[in-house]
Amino acid sequence: MLNQQTIQNQPDRRSVCPGLSRMVMAKDGAIARIKLRLGRLSTQQALALADIAEHSGARAIELSIRSNVQLRGIAPARWEEVVTALYEAGLGADNPAADDIRNVMVSPTAGIDPGQICDVTGLASDLLAMLQAEKAFHALSPKFSLQVDGGEDCAMISHPGDIWLSATEEGKAYVFGLASSPDRQALGTIAAKNVLPFIDALLRCFLRHGAARMKQLTSEKEFVKTVRESLPFAIEPAYGWKRKATVAHAHLGQHRQLDSNHYIGAMPLLGRLTPLQLRELARLAQEELRLTPWQGILLPNIAPGETDRIKCALHATGLETSPKSAHARLRACSGATGCASALADTQADGNFLAARLESGSDPVHLTGCAKSCAALAPLPHTLLARSAGRYDLYAQDRFSQNGAGPSRFGQLLASDITLEEAAHILNARHQ
Repeated sequence: MLNQQTIQNQPDRRSVCPGLSRMVMAKDGAIARIKLRLGRLSTQQALALADIAEHSGARAIELSIRSNVQLRGIAPARWEEVVTALYEAGLGADNPAADDIRNVMVSPTAGIDPGQICDVTGLASDLLAMLQAEKAFHALSPKFSLQVDGGEDCAMISHPGDIWLSATEEGKAYVFGLASSPDRQALGTIAAKNVLPFIDALLRCFLRHGAARMKQLTSEKEFVKTVRESLPFAIEPAYGWKRKATVAHAHLGQHRQLDSNHYIGAMPLLGRLTPLQLRELARLAQEELRLTPWQGILLPNIAPGETDRIKCALHATGLETSPKSAHARLRACSGATGCASALADTQADGNFLAARLESGSDPVHLTGCAKSCAALAPLPHTLLARSAGRYDLYAQDRFSQNGAGPSRFGQLLASDITLEEAAHILNARHQ
C-alpha cells in the first residue's frame, strides 16, 4: 500500500508533527499518530491496534488530548509493516494524502449526551469527508483543528483550536469562533444548512493568506469580514450567546445516556495503555470505544444491569473511574526517555508521584520542558522539570496564596524541588 520510500518522503513542508504514514523519529523510536474518525475505535479496530502495537514492539499506546491515539517506539525497519497494518484495520484516511487534516473533534458523548442541543456527529462526518475529498485542504497544517460542539454536558470546551462551531437554536444554527474555544466569545452565527459551504469558503480564504494556524491572523474579525463578502448567505451576529456550563467530571464514572443505557468513563495512568489493557477494553465494550480529550476511554451503551460488572473489570485492568484518583489527576508528556527536549523522565516521575498523592480533585501536569506538549492550556498545578527528578511547582491564579512570580503556568509555589517535596505541597493544598 505504502512503501518505505513513500513513508519516509511524506511532505514535511508544514511541521514535524507525526502522522500515520509520516512517522517522526523520537529518542525512543518512531511515532505513528493515528487520527481517529470522531475519536472512535470499533472493537475490531481496538483489537487490531493492540496486535499491531505488540508485534511491532511499540513501547506505548498513547491517548492524546485531541482524542486520538499514537504508537511510539517503533523501529524504522517496521514502519512499512505498521502503516500497512493500520490501513488494513481501517485506521487510515480515505485518501492517504489527507491523513494530516483529519482533526475534526466532537464530544466523546456526541449523539448520546442527555444535555446535548442536537446530535452533531452527522455534520462532523460531513466536514471530515469534505476535508479529505478536497485536495486544496490537504495543505492545511497537521495541527489545524476543527471542533463541532453540540452543547453536550460532557465536553472539553477550553481547548483552543483553529475553528469551532457550537449548536444553537435547537441545532438550526451554529455560532462559530476562530483561534479560540467554545467557552469564549463567538464571532457570528451560521444557519445549519450553510455550515459546509461556509467552512469551505473560510478555509479557501485562509489558505490564500498563507498562514499555518488561525492564531497567526492579525485580526479574526477582519478575516471573517473578508470571507463574508464572498458568501451568498448571511453571517448573523451572535449577540449574547454563551456556551452553557459543562458537567464536571462527566468523562469519568457511570452516567445515563439519552436512552435507558449508560456510559462509563475511565482513565489509564498518564494516558498510556498496554496492548493487554486495550484488548480488555475491546472485550468490555459494546461495539466501540470513544477516546476523550482527557486522555481517557469512554464505553457507551452499557445496559443498567451491567454497569457494576464493567466498572469492576475496568479497575481490575488498571484503569480508574473516580475523578479523585491519581489516574484522573495526573498528566505527563513522554519525558526524557522519548523526547530530546525533556529535562526529566516525566513518565517514571508521574508513576512515582501517583503513589504519593492523596485523594484530590485538581489536575497536576508534569512537563519535561516549557513547551507543555501534553496540555493545550495550563492545568491547576504544573510541575516544570529543571533536571532529572527536580521540578518547579506552579499553581494557577485561583491558587495564588503563598505564590510568587508571574508565569503562563500561574504562580510559582516552589522551585527546584524533589517529587517527595512536590507531593507534600500538593497534598497539603487539598486538605
